[in-house]
Amino acid sequence: MTCPVTMRAAVYRPGNLNLIIENDFPISKPGKGQVLLKVAACGACHSDTFLLSNAVIDDRSYILGHEIAGYAVEFGEGVEGIKEGRLYAVFVLTPCACRTLGPPPIDDSTGIGLNGGFAEFVTVSQSQLVPVPHGLAPEVACVAGDSLITAYNAIHNVAGLRPGSDKRVLIYGVGGLGHQALQIAKHYGATVFAVDYKRAARELALRLGAERALTLSELMSETAAGTFTVDVVVDFVANGQCESPGNALNIANPPSKIVLVGVSTEELPTQSAQLIEFNTQVLPTLYGSLDDLKSSLRLLSEGVVKPVVHIAPLERVGTAMNDLRASAVYGRRIIVPTLQEY
Repeated sequence: MTCPVTMRAAVYRPGNLNLIIENDFPISKPGKGQVLLKVAACGACHSDTFLLSNAVIDDRSYILGHEIAGYAVEFGEGVEGIKEGRLYAVFVLTPCACRTLGPPPIDDSTGIGLNGGFAEFVTVSQSQLVPVPHGLAPEVACVAGDSLITAYNAIHNVAGLRPGSDKRVLIYGVGGLGHQALQIAKHYGATVFAVDYKRAARELALRLGAERALTLSELMSETAAGTFTVDVVVDFVANGQCESPGNALNIANPPSKIVLVGVSTEELPTQSAQLIEFNTQVLPTLYGSLDDLKSSLRLLSEGVVKPVVHIAPLERVGTAMNDLRASAVYGRRIIVPTLQEY
C-alpha cells in the first residue's frame, strides 16, 4: 500500500498531563531492519497514566501506547520473514533498549520513550514482531503485548505456577491485568481468590472461576480472625492504603510468595524481620520475554484466556486515560485508530 506522509497520533508533550491529538504527525519511514505497521489496536494501560503524571521527569516528546497489534505495510532494508498484510503483535523492548547502564531498558522502548501505538502507524524493529495466530481479532491479540505477557510472567515465571498446581492464590485487583492472571492461575489448577473494591470486578472474578471474591474489609476481617490464608499473593494494585507486603504477610502461608506487579510511587512498608520470620519472598516483576509473548498469544488462540475488552477511537484516548485514573475501566480499554468517532 502507499502510505501517507503524516498521520493522527496521541502525543505526550512534556509538561502536559493529557495526551495531545495531532493530525499531522510525521510518519517515520522504516530504516534498516525495521517494519512500518498500520496500527489495528493498542491497549490503554495504567502505566500510561503513570507516565502522564510526571512522577518521573521525561523531557522527550513521543507517541504513547505500548500494547500494539498491527498490519505490516512497509519494510526497511534487510527485513526478512515478515509478510505484508499479516497481523503482528509487538514486543515492547527494542534491540537498542538492551543496555547495562543508565535508566532501565523499559524507559527506552516502544510507546515508552519511543513512538508507540496511539497512532495510525508505528515503526518497529522486525525482531519485535510475533505473528498473531489466525482468527484472533486485533483488539484481543494486542493484549498479549503488555497486559497478558505481564500477567503470564507474574503467574508462570515469578510465582512459579505450573499445570497441576495445588496452590491457593490471591489476585489483588481484578482489572485489565488481574482478570487475565486469574484465568491463567485457574487454568493451572490453582484455587484462586480475588479481592477488589468494585462490585463489577468481583462479579467478573466469580464468572472467571474465582473460588471467592472479597471486598477489602472482608479480607481484613478474615485475616484478623486467622481464617484465610494463601500460598501466593499477586498484587496488581501496590497501594499502601490497601495492600502492602507487610499486610500480605498476614494472609501468606509460609513459605510463600508476594508478587508485586502494580506500578506506584507509594511506600509499601514491611520489615526484614517479618519476611525472614514468615519465610516469604517479595518479588517485583516487570513485563516478560519474547517467548512469553508467544505463550500469551497461544493462550489467547486456545481460548484459555478470554480478555474483556472495550474498544474506542483514537479521539477518545483522553477519556480512556481519565477512566483509568478514576479506576472506572472494566476489563481492558483498547484504542482502535481506524474506528470512527460518531
